[in-house]
Amino acid sequence: SGQLQPSVGNAAMASIEPTSNSAPSAPAPVAPKIVNSSCLCGGQVLHFHLMQLDGQIFLWIGGEKLGLDDLHVALPTRFDSLPSVASLRGEVDGNASSLSQKLSRRFGLMVFLSLNVPDIEGEMMLAVQKESTRILKDLLEPSA
Repeated sequence: SGQLQPSVGNAAMASIEPTSNSAPSAPAPVAPKIVNSSCLCGGQVLHFHLMQLDGQIFLWIGGEKLGLDDLHVALPTRFDSLPSVASLRGEVDGNASSLSQKLSRRFGLMVFLSLNVPDIEGEMMLAVQKESTRILKDLLEPSA
């Protein structure tokens, strides 16, 4: 005959079944959440835009002038009690760098922070820190 027949070797086909020591499945991803808030701070209206992604937070804080002039990322690390911070735009050692580090440490997440408020100091910076912490706490640690 001119037709080729599939050859079957002597190897036995084994079915693969999970064992009791198989790796656990990855947790289901968290659905993105968005929170918008505004507050009066030092006579100025500040807007807070927060996006919660899987294991990370993006927080934009700014006034009437919209933009992305400042961007920092803080990431918890097992090598140090303080999260590592990288400045992607803006001042290297500015208020946003410090705030992103504090929020990352407090909530144990990677925090992208954009602080677009010129000349923010003292009481106004403290108010921004408190409002940011409140918004994140309400989102991440809802009361029972």
